[in-house]
Amino acid sequence: MIRPSRLMPPLLAVGLLLSAPAVAAWSAGVGEWIFGPDMSEREACLRAESKAKESALRKVTGEAMSSEDLMVCREQGDDAQCRMNRITWSMIDGNIRDVRNVRKERRPGPQGALLCRVSLEVNVDVGQGRPDPNFDMAVRLNRRTLRHGDPMEIEVIPTQPMYVSVFQWLPYEKAERQIMRIFPNPYDQRNLFQGRATVPTAAGRQAYDLYVGFPQGLADSRTMVDEYLMVIGTKDQVRFRETYSLHEFTARLLEIPRQEWRRVRKAYNVVRSE
Repeated sequence: MIRPSRLMPPLLAVGLLLSAPAVAAWSAGVGEWIFGPDMSEREACLRAESKAKESALRKVTGEAMSSEDLMVCREQGDDAQCRMNRITWSMIDGNIRDVRNVRKERRPGPQGALLCRVSLEVNVDVGQGRPDPNFDMAVRLNRRTLRHGDPMEIEVIPTQPMYVSVFQWLPYEKAERQIMRIFPNPYDQRNLFQGRATVPTAAGRQAYDLYVGFPQGLADSRTMVDEYLMVIGTKDQVRFRETYSLHEFTARLLEIPRQEWRRVRKAYNVVRSE
């Protein structure tokens, strides 16, 4: 989790874009997950269903996580959990409105194991319009693997002026608080970037720092967790809440015409302090 060096009061609302009608389409997907002594068939089928939904979404949105983010994800010890986080995160590309024709099968897997295979169709809300190729940005982190208490700096390089908002997804948090806004904040409110800039900004750095913290209260013994940043650039100022569920946030983004915003995702790891 990324934390400011001072307690943050509620943020002020500064603007709102008008919503636009969404475009939806049906898409088919298939997913498989191996199960055995350490996993029940029910759990494997739930994970296979998530993979099937991801597959169907990608056919509509054409989006996928970068190889760089996948490499960060694979550095974790719990690869299965990491893969599930990646699958869930990729679903933010489109909002699933309905599911039909779900079929589950038990099949032989590799080396004598069993697998659950799920096929389905989903009705995907992909918003209105198409991304503007001239409205883009690059995002860089000071580090991709950080220890508890390390500072984080986010560099944003836009192709043209944009209003920048930064969110993080914490897959281990309760659903209603999984998406949290970390910028703009009360100590750093000017989010119109005319060119290359950082978060914290040059002005905001005088008032606060960002640092990462290993989550407290995890039920398992993991020494490393994967977390995710999403940097949103918009052509006009947008009023975003401080916290969302993953579903709520996806729906909020899809209210904005696609040519009016750009998103860059980044994964990083947080290591428990010794």
